[in-house]
Amino acid sequence: MFTLEGRTMVITGGAGNNGCAMVNAALERGMNVAMLSGLHTKAQKAIKEKINPKYHDHIIGLAQNPKAKWEENMEAAPEIYETREHMSDIIRYVYEFFGSVDVVVNAKGGHIRYDFDHTDKAIWRHSMEVVESAFVNVKNAMPYLLQSKAARVINITTWDARNGGYFHDPSFAAARGGLEALTYEMAKELGPRGITSNCILIGQCEGDVPPETTLSDEEREKMLSQIPVGRMMVPQDLVGAFLLLASEESSFINGARIDLNGGLIVG
Repeated sequence: MFTLEGRTMVITGGAGNNGCAMVNAALERGMNVAMLSGLHTKAQKAIKEKINPKYHDHIIGLAQNPKAKWEENMEAAPEIYETREHMSDIIRYVYEFFGSVDVVVNAKGGHIRYDFDHTDKAIWRHSMEVVESAFVNVKNAMPYLLQSKAARVINITTWDARNGGYFHDPSFAAARGGLEALTYEMAKELGPRGITSNCILIGQCEGDVPPETTLSDEEREKMLSQIPVGRMMVPQDLVGAFLLLASEESSFINGARIDLNGGLIVG
């Protein structure tokens, strides 16, 4: 059994189905959770609709970067954001609310596929935000992670980081590869300070993709034929790897990559 009770997790991208699968698993095992999103209302909506009500005393939803959508966030919760406008203020609020920050999960997602010919600088910069978000999130959490007896960083990226991905999408592949590389750099720099850093590379996940990137029946059958375990990924498949890496028992796992694709990479 993994030791998770009483630990506090900060997660970006937690409002999606993959994120909520990890959040629910964490709450079921006694963790506290801060779900960060672009909008305060989006995080609150996810908590209301996707999180078991009996755990609502152990979860808070916040805007990761209040100033990015300042008017909307101020209107939603002025009592929080009036004196907390920066990203570092939000992590400090989480620490003050729960008393610790032990696990940081960077699971920010969301992307429309663009091939090489249709990728411009704006699309490129948007894709790279996933790397910047993870870096800033961990940097802001550092003062509190250093106080944890078992600090963990978990970066959720995709198989694009490993082989360029199943579809043509250069900016997304570069960003996901950047997040994997950042994980290794964090493992080397932060490991000696008691913070382990690891990443999970997920494949195409049914139930956690926007409509515009849903596979056609033909694409799905082709991909399915190449997955040795014989099925597509679902959000719940993330839970086991997440719980392992978030636990106190994973202290010697650092700089690891877990490929979560049913064997598609080798199929």
